[in-house]
Parts: sequence; C-alpha cells; structure tokens
Amino acid sequence: MVPLKAQTMADDAKVWAADWKHAFSAEGRQAWKPEFTARVYAGFVTEGPAVTGGVRIDDKRTLGLMVWEGDTRIDAAPASVHSISTGMYMRRYFHLGKKDIVALYSDFAIGTGYIYRIDGGYMTNVETGETVRTYDQNSEGDILFAATWQPGIRFRFWKNLHLFLGLTISTNTIGIHLGVGL
Repeated sequence: MVPLKAQTMADDAKVWAADWKHAFSAEGRQAWKPEFTARVYAGFVTEGPAVTGGVRIDDKRTLGLMVWEGDTRIDAAPASVHSISTGMYMRRYFHLGKKDIVALYSDFAIGTGYIYRIDGGYMTNVETGETVRTYDQNSEGDILFAATWQPGIRFRFWKNLHLFLGLTISTNTIGIHLGVGL
C-alpha cells in the first residue's frame, strides 16, 4: 500500500506535467501572448537596469530572455566593474484573488555575463610614484556565470500593464528591484 503523502506528490507531478504539455500543445500555443518588463535593481554592491522579453504561455508562466547590466563597486580597490549579462528566464505567477489583479511572482534567470569595462583598480604609491593594481579578481573581457532570482509582488492595472517590486538575489548582489511590465 502506498502512503497517502506519496500519492499526493505523484498526483501533483502528473498535474504539473499535464499543465506543461497543454501549454505547448497546438491549442495551448494559441493562447500565448508577448510579455515585456523593464526594471532597475539595487543591492549592496551592484545596481543597474534589466529588461525581459518573453511569451506568457498561460496565466501562470512566462518564458523568455532577460538582459541586465551591472555596475559593481569595490570600495576596497577602489574600482567599478561594468558588466552585461543575458540569460533564459522563467516567471511563475501565484495569483491572489479571483480577478488576478495582485499576484506573487518568482523570476529566475540563468546565463552568462561579460565584463566590458573596469574603472579604477589602481593606486599610485606617493613615495615611489609606482602604480600598483589593487583590483585583480576580474579583467575586461572576462565571461562569467550569471544567475538571478527575483521574487516579489505584482499589481496589474489594465490588461497586462503592471507594476512590480521585490527582492533580488543574484551572483553579484542581494537587494531589491522595481519595474513595469506589459
């Protein structure tokens, strides 16, 4: 005899698989709609803008691309590392109420980043006049792993026009984000 909890988990997995299968069926693809967002994020050492463009495959999920720029300040060096990252993202909505005006969401993106500029990172010894590199963790042209998780709350105003805000936890910062979407 299978325990009741195991049956429930198995049933949940079947429902989850059926939802994905329907979303990519011919009937499900007819309901797909474009969805775009623009946001800014700020954290302990990094801040910047981000945009997403994707397909809302049903009322719960969006798949697409995210591009975000980062300006990371290293006070100890002192240096400022400028990067651009891109990755595949998935957004999952958890609607609150029958009209879907308010929803909790979770964005997750994973991809690569590229360091295109480093400002500073050098100091001159006043006694010898020698310039010393104080920041040597990364170099311009480096390719890095990039990932971000952004859970938050969304308020929809008209059709799919919405404002959202929440936490940002990524490979280079922990902070908050705020944005607008269509």
